[in-house]
Amino acid sequence: MRRSESNPDPFPLTEEELSQLLADMDIDQWLETLRHSDRSLYNLMALEVWSIAKTMDALIPGFWNRFMANRQISLKQFIRQQQAANGDPQAPAPGEAEGE
Repeated sequence: MRRSESNPDPFPLTEEELSQLLADMDIDQWLETLRHSDRSLYNLMALEVWSIAKTMDALIPGFWNRFMANRQISLKQFIRQQQAANGDPQAPAPGEAEGE
């Protein structure tokens, strides 16, 4: 049973329709659906970050360059922290900076 157009809902299917659809899917279809959803979410988040940074760059010239430099530094710090947490002997100590 489809819901009426007067009751907008972000989900185009009823619970019963969704349950039936999911029951008919095999594991490969489930995985592909999850991969597609993950890619879509990642792309939406990237678009949101880009639009915020682009807007800020219009308001504060040079914002994008500073944003990207900070992002690179943060990524390097994150990688070092993950390596240290995983017991990687090659990981530099937390206080050591690599070109920062």
